[in-house]
This record gives sequence, C-alpha cells and structure tokens, in this order.
Amino acid sequence: MRSPLEFGPWVHRAEVDSTQAEAQRLLANREPVGIVLADNQTAGRGRFTREWVSAPGRSLTMSFVFGNYADHPKPWLIGMAVAVAVAGATRAQLRWPNDLSLRGKKLGGILTEVVEDPDRRRVAIVGVGINLRPIELPAGLERAVTSLEGERGVAPSAEELAGTILAHLARLPEPDSWAALAPVWGLFDATPGKKYRDGQGRVLVAIGIGSDGELIASHEGETESVLAADALFGLER
Repeated sequence: MRSPLEFGPWVHRAEVDSTQAEAQRLLANREPVGIVLADNQTAGRGRFTREWVSAPGRSLTMSFVFGNYADHPKPWLIGMAVAVAVAGATRAQLRWPNDLSLRGKKLGGILTEVVEDPDRRRVAIVGVGINLRPIELPAGLERAVTSLEGERGVAPSAEELAGTILAHLARLPEPDSWAALAPVWGLFDATPGKKYRDGQGRVLVAIGIGSDGELIASHEGETESVLAADALFGLER
C-alpha cells in the first residue's frame, strides 16, 4: 500500500485540538500534509464524536491524509488497512471496525473520515490513537482500557511507533477490495462472538466480516450485514 507521505509531508505539532481537525484544516487550506502527529491533543474524538482521552507523552495521536487515494470508491477499506498496519506494529488484536485490543482490553482505535478537498475530491483521513503508557481515566474505564507499557512493561516513543506503523503499511496490498485485505486482517481478528448494537438498538452477535468489509452478524437466529454498528464490548458501556 502506498504511503500518505506520497501526498504530503510529516507535520508535527506540540498541541492541537485533534489531529483529525488539524489535518482537515491543512487540507482545506491547500497546505501540504501527509501525516499529522501531535504530542498532545485537547479534544480528541472517536467514532460517534466520543471523547478520546490522551495525555502528553503517554499516547500516540496521529492522522494519515490519503490524498494519494482521493475519490477511492471504498474509503473504509483504507481505514481497515491502517488498522491492520497498527495491529501489526503493536501486536494487538482487531475488533471490527476500529478497535485495537490487548488481552480483551481496549488499547486504541482508528477513526476514518472522508472529507472534500478544495478541488472537491473525496479524501480519506484516518486517525490513530494508541495508549502507550497508563493515563488517568474517567471512573469506570480503568478495567476496560490498557496500554502498551501496562501490558508489556515497556512502550516505544510516539515517533518510533508511528514509523513502525508506516513500515507495516508499506507491506500491505492495495486496499482495492476486501479480498485483498482479508488474509492479513484475519491474522489479528478478534471480531467473532463480540456484541454490537445497530441503529435500531438491537444487539447483534458478530459472525465475521463480509465480502465488502461489512460486519456479518446474527440477531435472533437471522444473519444480516451491518455497515455501521455501535460496538458494545461490555455492559458497562
């Protein structure tokens, strides 16, 4: 898979509201950008605008700007490819569509957003958040969240891990189809058996991933495809 650095340079910020927002601003202003890496972000967010908690020196917060894949017909596959690269770099497991886990606890997440650039091309921006070291968390989350240092006793720097992710990304096939990504995703997949909630509030149990990267799940004995689901992964959530 081609690097976002083909499209623009590495942009390092001491602090931003979120790397996703900073990447979108740079793109909108026609400023060259391929990757945004921040030492700290004050308003990080995940899917469904959930708050993403991070701390300076204790988290990797970065966004990939895939302008070299503008107008990709299936931009979610770009995000899933990044997820595979991150899982390979951290030796973590993947839970569809965006969670990284170690020993059943959340290590980080991936956020894929598609925005229009000034030339009205659709560009995928993929955010990555990984807990490098333990941080103070809101009450109730301590048991559900982990970090690389917490699990392994040591963690790389944000810059070192970002470079490792890029190296893993370069080894992946082009994200043209799920068939190309499925074998490598399968090396890290922890999706089957997990519970999800769909837009109607129904709880579904994951079976696997379909031919286009969608979730295949069961509900009351019926099998169906889910393109966007709100993950449960624990009654406390």
